[in-house]
Amino acid sequence: SMEAAGLRVTAPGRVSSAVSSSIATPGTRPLRPIVDKFVRYFQGTGLSHYRASVSRLQAYRPMIQRVFREEGLPRELVWIGLVESGYDPAARSPKNALGIWQLIPATATTFGLKLDKRDERTDPEKSTRAAARYLKFLYSRFGDWALTLAAYNAGESRVQGAIERARDRNFWRLSDAGLLPRETQAYVPAVLAAELLGEGTIDD
Repeated sequence: SMEAAGLRVTAPGRVSSAVSSSIATPGTRPLRPIVDKFVRYFQGTGLSHYRASVSRLQAYRPMIQRVFREEGLPRELVWIGLVESGYDPAARSPKNALGIWQLIPATATTFGLKLDKRDERTDPEKSTRAAARYLKFLYSRFGDWALTLAAYNAGESRVQGAIERARDRNFWRLSDAGLLPRETQAYVPAVLAAELLGEGTIDD
């Protein structure tokens, strides 16, 4: 469903957001267990990381929300950065993903970043613009925010392959069937949990 990741499209070409009752609207339906697990993690063992990340976010949040608004994306996608890097522009992964949005070199250059004299993946605004355009590209391909998040993590070909094998476009069923990488099965719920806490949808 369009609301499977807590985000929805309200009109053609204009993306807006609302936490969906299919995920976590308090008082209507319990959280999916794996989302609840990450909420509890961010409130417990992961609390210091969560708080440090939110503290770093404050410097970037107005810019990120402006760029996302200009690109027509839901502002809640800001919480991807918490899971990706804790909003550290210098964060680098073993796979050479870099910056707040952990873009790999091929994705970065595809969406307009230069990696020569200065790697623009470490530039908060330029990398945010590239990440926003990548997310828009993924959403235009999958038409579903949970699948978009999955593809942001695993790559669009892995997600497309899972859809074709299962003949199913529901992230949760693909995840339960083990058709997505384990990291991706955890990544989407982690982003949703960060969103739910960060947007104050549930008590933190």
